[in-house]
Amino acid sequence: MTKSPFLPASEAQVPGRVRIGLRDEHVEVGSHIAYFWESDAEFREGVRFLTEGLASNDFCVIFGHEDANVRVCGVLADQGLNCDELSAANRICILSGHKDANAMLQSIGEAFRRAVAGGAGLIRLLGNIGWGRQSWPSEREIMEFEGKVTGAFETHPLTICGNVLRENPYYLTFDEFLKRLDARDEAEAGNAAPSVP
Repeated sequence: MTKSPFLPASEAQVPGRVRIGLRDEHVEVGSHIAYFWESDAEFREGVRFLTEGLASNDFCVIFGHEDANVRVCGVLADQGLNCDELSAANRICILSGHKDANAMLQSIGEAFRRAVAGGAGLIRLLGNIGWGRQSWPSEREIMEFEGKVTGAFETHPLTICGNVLRENPYYLTFDEFLKRLDARDEAEAGNAAPSVP
């Protein structure tokens, strides 16, 4: 039997709360957070979500378009963390996008199953969606995918913007979010006025 690369959850995390690596903020385990970055410094700061997890023996998933994944691994390398070595040690998984949104969901689900089977007490996913990239799904399919995996902006109960962790005043449940998308699509097609504000 191989030794798990993870500490027991009781040693790695405070039960129910997790440090996110940004300005000493803590959130409930399982929280979905939208982090808006505009500069290289903000991008690098966002990667601290993973460095905090790696320091706590969490399993980390890097998910996104190829340029972003390379950039995330570069930031980790600048901090002395080698993505190839971490992957070989079953500490991280790097996933790229796919034209088929269901294939992306399946690959993330499989990565999570392998991590849990390997002893991970907590999984962190840092995603950089490939908006407008040919090898990614359409905008609508990405919104549905994002809602299913981590929530689109409105389905994130928490956001980090302007260096502050806040409750999202635009928060919607996933079902409400999909209704809004459907109403918008109908209105754009000229079939009906939106029935959901």
